[in-house]
Amino acid sequence: MCDHRRMNDQTKSIPSLFEWMGGEARLAALFSEFYRRVPADPVLGPVFAGMDPHHSAHVAAFVGQVFGGPSNYTQDGGSHAAMIRRHMGRHLTHEQRRRWL
Repeated sequence: MCDHRRMNDQTKSIPSLFEWMGGEARLAALFSEFYRRVPADPVLGPVFAGMDPHHSAHVAAFVGQVFGGPSNYTQDGGSHAAMIRRHMGRHLTHEQRRRWL
């Protein structure tokens, strides 16, 4: 027989990916640095030309929520469907995708 109370206590002690990664501040720093470097990158620069200066914060909020952090992304009006629509039809090359990763 399963003791649900004990399982819940164990689950609470396991950090989410968001917490494990360092939380909001760490994700904000990661994406801020990534988007700071992108314009000078010969492969990715053209893809991100003219990027909104707040894009890194938006991406950090999305990734944070996906990895178990606060729901800031959706609370600020973002949605998975809208994010997908923004990226459809970009015709990214295999090299661009690999470089982004």
